[in-house]
Amino acid sequence: MKKIIFITILIFITIVTVINFVNNVNAQIASQPQFVATWRSHNYAPSWYAGKIMATRGSWVDVSFDLINNGKVVDLSKNKVRWYVNDDLRRNEEDGLGIRNFYFGVDEFARDDIEVRIVIVDYAENEIGKMIIIPLVSPEAVVDAPYSNRQLPNGTNFFKVYPFFFNVNDLSKLSFNWIVGGRLAESNAIDTSILKLNIDKLAPSGFGIDIQATINNLTNEMEFASSRVKMEVR
Repeated sequence: MKKIIFITILIFITIVTVINFVNNVNAQIASQPQFVATWRSHNYAPSWYAGKIMATRGSWVDVSFDLINNGKVVDLSKNKVRWYVNDDLRRNEEDGLGIRNFYFGVDEFARDDIEVRIVIVDYAENEIGKMIIIPLVSPEAVVDAPYSNRQLPNGTNFFKVYPFFFNVNDLSKLSFNWIVGGRLAESNAIDTSILKLNIDKLAPSGFGIDIQATINNLTNEMEFASSRVKMEVR
């Protein structure tokens, strides 16, 4: 009987010890400040696009952050905040205290993703920091081919190409070209991002049609994208 009581007490003490340890760990985690950082590029994307506008080489990027402690935003107006891009110091306390926003341009010849590091050198007599990885992508062209099973009916058909992540702020700085069956095709006179394609009623069913759209940045010949869709006559 005494042995059972002893084991019961030992188990109880162990459980209490574990609970206290977990509570202490959780309390320490809760008391540690957390960085909440966001970034956005100024590249072009269609107005209906709700996703992340990605950065490309030559992009301009905004980065900002808040420091959260115990559920509240920390006042950093008297703290020294330093910003690094790929370990290169870009802004520090000489530019002012409590800098929570940073705007920079991506090198046009960058090879890898961009590392942005935020360091607060004097937070509660400690140095704390946050690393942000900004992935680099290439511009994209996406052709909208709104036809079931990629089959085209006889008559007039329309296609539209959408540019994504070009380093421009409006479509006037982009050129659009269409190639159909290996030949340059005429696009819409008003909107060159639209292709008007006529399918003759004598075209045989199953006849394949290769359509390619190319988008070029008129301000940067190194920035372009193309997309291809394969259709067939219904």
